[in-house]
Amino acid sequence: MNLFHLSLTSALTLGVADIVAGALCLAMILRPRRRRGRWFRHVTIAILAGAAAGGTAIWVVGDVMNAFDVPPTWVDRAWVSAMVAGVCLAIVNLVYGPAGRKVAAAVGVIAVVVAGGLALNRDVGEFPRLGDALGVTGSEPLILPHPRTPGTAAADDDLYADWKAPELMPRRGRVGSVTIPATKSHFDARKALVYLPPAALVASAPALPVVVLMSGQPGSPLSVMTAGRVPQILNALARRDHGLAPIVVVPDQLGSAGANPMCVDGPLGNSATYLTEDVPDWITTHLHVQTGPTAWVVGGFSQGATCALQFATALPELFGSLIDVSGQQYPTLSSDDRAIDQGFGGSTARFDAAKPAAVMAAHGHYADTVALFAAGATDAVYSENARVMSALAAKHGIRVTRYLSPGSGHDWTTASNAFRRGFDLLYPRLGLSKGAQNL
Repeated sequence: MNLFHLSLTSALTLGVADIVAGALCLAMILRPRRRRGRWFRHVTIAILAGAAAGGTAIWVVGDVMNAFDVPPTWVDRAWVSAMVAGVCLAIVNLVYGPAGRKVAAAVGVIAVVVAGGLALNRDVGEFPRLGDALGVTGSEPLILPHPRTPGTAAADDDLYADWKAPELMPRRGRVGSVTIPATKSHFDARKALVYLPPAALVASAPALPVVVLMSGQPGSPLSVMTAGRVPQILNALARRDHGLAPIVVVPDQLGSAGANPMCVDGPLGNSATYLTEDVPDWITTHLHVQTGPTAWVVGGFSQGATCALQFATALPELFGSLIDVSGQQYPTLSSDDRAIDQGFGGSTARFDAAKPAAVMAAHGHYADTVALFAAGATDAVYSENARVMSALAAKHGIRVTRYLSPGSGHDWTTASNAFRRGFDLLYPRLGLSKGAQNL
């Protein structure tokens, strides 16, 4: 077994980590044989003080400072409190315990932090495997199959009926990294990732529809493929539909993990031009794809979903379908004032004009745009965003589907569930199946 493939979200991994951490904490609570005095008093104060400190810290960071743009879940609060309480318990053992207890305390700190980190990671779904967390499972450069001249063809909504899969077609798609030059925008983007389905990996490959997906912020294209589970979802659909699936391109709309140019052209970078001109130009000149808005989808999670909504409403002639997973109502930073100052050169008018609500009002009726608006069922803030924006989109003629991911919040579990629902919804429109594909 490759250790880098170890699941960080499985019940077995979390169960083992919890048992080890719990056993060490219990051992640290028990009074050492030769220790007299107020041991349990020290331990009790340490645990209570640590829990209170952890709870206060996540309240300040998550609620007061709104550092995550969503309130922390009860899982976040409970585990941060437990981690700090465990560390404080270990400190008591390090200060007052005998030599053997000090060793157990040092190991206990690691165990508590690992158990808490795994629980928090499962809550947000950021790193499915150990290699993802260590940053060693990045994709290799994309290898295009059989030499051919890339080109385009008109959208084909009967592709599923015309396509005959060759016998030696691969069973799985291929993921690889590519550099998409910022020829027009000069935007400093990181490498993009591309998923090619099995049908794209044969000599007689058909022109396929395109899905452009974007990560949240902070984030990277890799998050969409790993935490978003896009290859797994599409490989499963391709097995049912003779290798057919869309080509997925995940460009970098941020520039760096912590940046947020808000998918507009401005002082923070010409992100909009990069995504709506440079990226499509690269796709149509390097891949065998269909053209026309019914064959092109734009989508994303969180900040990437906000970008997708901006582009789907502003450029219906390019993107005919939208997958908006936990997006905002309009592009912004930690505050609107900061967004106006840093991203729009101080222009409130430009800031207001970039809002999808304003874009839809200026455009009027959308003749042939479909959209999925999704959020986690426990995510009150972004569920409301989805409700508001889906209603506004429907008012302007966009054919809307709404989806709430059961039991999840503002996390990659919601994103992967919603991506699956979005692909299911759009497969017939993209010509990849006769009807919806229920996984």
